[in-house]
Amino acid sequence: MPRPPLHRALLPALLFWATLALLHWVWPHARWLAPAAQLWLAYSAAWFTLNWRWWPLAVPLAAALGAAAGTLLLPAIDLVHWQSPLSLWRPWLPAFAFALLMHLPLRWWRWREEQAIALRLARAEHTAAMAELSRQVSLTELKALQAQVEPHFLFNALASLQQLIRSQPATAERFLGELHDYLRLALPSLREPMSTLDREFELARAYLTVMATRLGERLRFDLHAQPGCNDHPLPPLMLLTLVENAVRHGIEPKPQGGRIDLDARREGERFVLEVRDDGVGLQAAPASPTPDQGLGLANLRDRLAGLYCGSARLSIQQPAAGGVCARIELPWEEKRNE
Repeated sequence: MPRPPLHRALLPALLFWATLALLHWVWPHARWLAPAAQLWLAYSAAWFTLNWRWWPLAVPLAAALGAAAGTLLLPAIDLVHWQSPLSLWRPWLPAFAFALLMHLPLRWWRWREEQAIALRLARAEHTAAMAELSRQVSLTELKALQAQVEPHFLFNALASLQQLIRSQPATAERFLGELHDYLRLALPSLREPMSTLDREFELARAYLTVMATRLGERLRFDLHAQPGCNDHPLPPLMLLTLVENAVRHGIEPKPQGGRIDLDARREGERFVLEVRDDGVGLQAAPASPTPDQGLGLANLRDRLAGLYCGSARLSIQQPAAGGVCARIELPWEEKRNE
């Protein structure tokens, strides 16, 4: 810690000695002037060492030297015989004790406060370092999670394409074009750290169009975005994960099919994204889920935690009317200037 600058102590010292000289001139025989000078010397000497690194040792030593100097500099004090060194403590002991009582309790209390502040700062730095390390690890994991596109869609799509080529060549050609459009949008998203709602809606529409061709009239869908939400940042393929789950676990198991609605809106300082379906619902889920079932949602939660540090939320609910509603809540971000 820095020591007190000398110029801060110079003016009080000059004022004290000038006042002491004036008082000694006015009352030359006043006995209280010598003890007052001794107290001031011990007090000021100890004060000067309060911020030294080794202040527990420096403060008592400086107080002792100041008290001893008071016995030597002021002739008003009746010094003891020099032949008895052990008796020298009597003249300066009161001043020494006064300086210690004035400084040590307050300095010890301040030292405890400094240690507490230093400990809090160290903990904060450690927490920040761990958070940064966790963020870096999460970003590395996110790149792997983004690459986990559900392969079942491609397998099913190719199987459906093979059947259509045999029975409905014209439909197969249209189906192939729609599949091409979907892959053209999906594959670049694997390499991008962040997308927008508009682009993710376009990707979801391409996917649902392909699935509608494969499922026919069993799948109907609609996408709606509140004005001002189209450019909102959105992690890539996050919406597609929810849409895939709605198709695979909601619409496909239902013989008569159903409808999927995508809705994006702003609620206060939150950006809300919902994927609703009127499929079989959560109650009709198989008792023994396949190993991959739920993996997409688990990855999605991991990505939200890594990207938004707890400020984002994913909830899966079953409305009273049936089906499933998957809801993502993100912090609202104003449009960034490109």
